[in-house]
Amino acid sequence: MKRILVCDDSEFIRKLVKRELESRYDMEIFNDGAEAYEHLKEGDTNFDFAIIDGEMPGMTGWELVEKTKSELGLEDLPTVILTASDSDYFKHKAFDSGVFDYLKKPFKSGELFNYINEYFEGKLNRGTVLVVEDSKVQNKTMSHQLKLKHITPISVFTGENALKTLMDNKEIDAILLDINLPGANGFHITKALKNDERFSWIPIIGITAAENEDRVDIMNKAFQSGVDDFISKPYILVEFIARVTSAIKSSKLIQKLKEESEIDSLTKLYNRRTFFRLLEHYFETSKRYGNELSFIMIDIDKFKNVNDVYGHAGGDMVLKELARILQQLIRKSDIVGRFGGEEFGVIMPNTNINDASAAAEKLREAIQTHTTQFDSQDIKITISIGVSEFDEKDNIEKLIKKADDALYKAKELGRNRVCLCDNKNNSISQL
Repeated sequence: MKRILVCDDSEFIRKLVKRELESRYDMEIFNDGAEAYEHLKEGDTNFDFAIIDGEMPGMTGWELVEKTKSELGLEDLPTVILTASDSDYFKHKAFDSGVFDYLKKPFKSGELFNYINEYFEGKLNRGTVLVVEDSKVQNKTMSHQLKLKHITPISVFTGENALKTLMDNKEIDAILLDINLPGANGFHITKALKNDERFSWIPIIGITAAENEDRVDIMNKAFQSGVDDFISKPYILVEFIARVTSAIKSSKLIQKLKEESEIDSLTKLYNRRTFFRLLEHYFETSKRYGNELSFIMIDIDKFKNVNDVYGHAGGDMVLKELARILQQLIRKSDIVGRFGGEEFGVIMPNTNINDASAAAEKLREAIQTHTTQFDSQDIKITISIGVSEFDEKDNIEKLIKKADDALYKAKELGRNRVCLCDNKNNSISQL
């Protein structure tokens, strides 16, 4: 059972908190700050949460919080300050004191209970921020301050690790980026991200400790490279949290709009337009740097029969199940999208046709053995697959046509198989 420290000089509030929480939580309740402080000093510090009145006589809640953090080492104790005031002063003071939230009293029935439950269930998380800072002390400090405000930090210490974290498909809402990083600095990282459609929408907040003219010069270069906001060290905590929170809100709005415009509503994969845009990006990247690139086209065999036998609802279930399996089996660096109807595509960066064909065969086998449950019925399907590979002499239309031709050949040979188009002699063969 989770333990909660409660400290309030009001008997009414103490009874109210006890009544709200005692059915689910173990509580230690104190009448004033000094009493709570002495109890903690005796060594009973194993609490999971603290609810403390800010305006108590004697030792105030603010003083109790400061002492528990500075003297007793309870920096990570999640603490909520209670206040009866509507003043912004108390909001700012709560942020400056290191607590993650403040609540206005008195509470409505069930309000506190729901709040604490949501905290322990992780539902109060405001977002996830990638903290890119080479100083371990600064990184730890920022990450800790974010945690206290219900923001999940992911810490990395170099620009290269930041890119790797994003490539691993971590769900990042905003990036805190130290400009003066060793190796790939903040300018390089920002330009790389803003030139990549997968990450260009993520708000980046640049950070620097430079002063005077150096600071102005760095800010100008940072904004030119694509940074969305800027913070100077040392920063004011209220401003720091406000800027990060604002970036997260913008990010979540962008994500919602992106999903509505880029995602196929049925399968939750990239829609045709977005998938083609991403394919064009990787095609041009391969052309510029000579990287390998393979492309897979997938078609459900005799899908019309599925719709005829099970209805369009059954067909939709099959499409959703296929999309789910494709997402599960492809690598994190690969991109899958819905071409339209029962056709799907997979972009495989840095992959030759042999490896892509082997991956396609695994997809085919997985679908062949899978059963889709619909309306107490079992639906079995197979897929045919065509694979092509980037050739610097081709354009993007040729890359797609070669995969489409290979797919047609797979159908012609009896379906439920993988065929590939060889660039060397422009021939199509079965895997």
